[in-house]
Amino acid sequence: MKNTVFYYLLFCWLITSCTPRYSGTVSGASFYEPGKETLLSADSGIITEITPYQNELNTIMNEVLVRSDVAMEKGKPESLLGNFVADACFSIVVKKYHHEKGIDFCFLNNGGLRNSLSPGDITRRNVFELMPFENELVVLTMKGEAIKKILFYISNSGGVPVSNLRMKLTADGYSDVLINGQPFDSTLIYKVVTSDYLANGGDGMNMLSERINLESLGIKVREAIIESMLAAASRNESLKPGTDGRITK
Repeated sequence: MKNTVFYYLLFCWLITSCTPRYSGTVSGASFYEPGKETLLSADSGIITEITPYQNELNTIMNEVLVRSDVAMEKGKPESLLGNFVADACFSIVVKKYHHEKGIDFCFLNNGGLRNSLSPGDITRRNVFELMPFENELVVLTMKGEAIKKILFYISNSGGVPVSNLRMKLTADGYSDVLINGQPFDSTLIYKVVTSDYLANGGDGMNMLSERINLESLGIKVREAIIESMLAAASRNESLKPGTDGRITK
């Protein structure tokens, strides 16, 4: 019963925190405020039942994971936020899952980043607001000819979050592509990290169905972000993401 109530409360927090009423507000999201209509206000008995779990959830959500020296927002062709998230996902997958198999690059989408990160303390709540979805990381094995379609998609989009990939956007597509520091070769096979949402055709990425193989890793994008933050904190480091020209026009 305890787990059921706790996860129901977490679900309600995710629902309320993703509505326009709470958009961009870290401290404003709550389950019950006197005089305000909420999902749970219709039944005071439920409020009484879940209050201890709300307190427990708030403690978890208010945990400081790391400090950031800069504000991070998404943007194109690259951004501090996009670079940080893509690098975090790429690094976690390489270190934990594929350190011997090899991963070539990571790409995500700007639409999946739902909030910015302010400078200072970053809490678990901030990461849930940034990435409220349950998207998981997957590894796609793809032929170079299919990778060309991804590169055209990135170009047509004006840039997306990427890691271990460098390219120039041109009027008719792209040029000067480097993957793993090496020129892109359409005759090779590549291993690519992305989200299961994109791998299943989300955001118009139907070309990802041309994969040779899909490997599910069982780790959410959000979990990779949190793990990367905790790793930095364990080294007594703050976050100092930057832009490095990985995608230029």
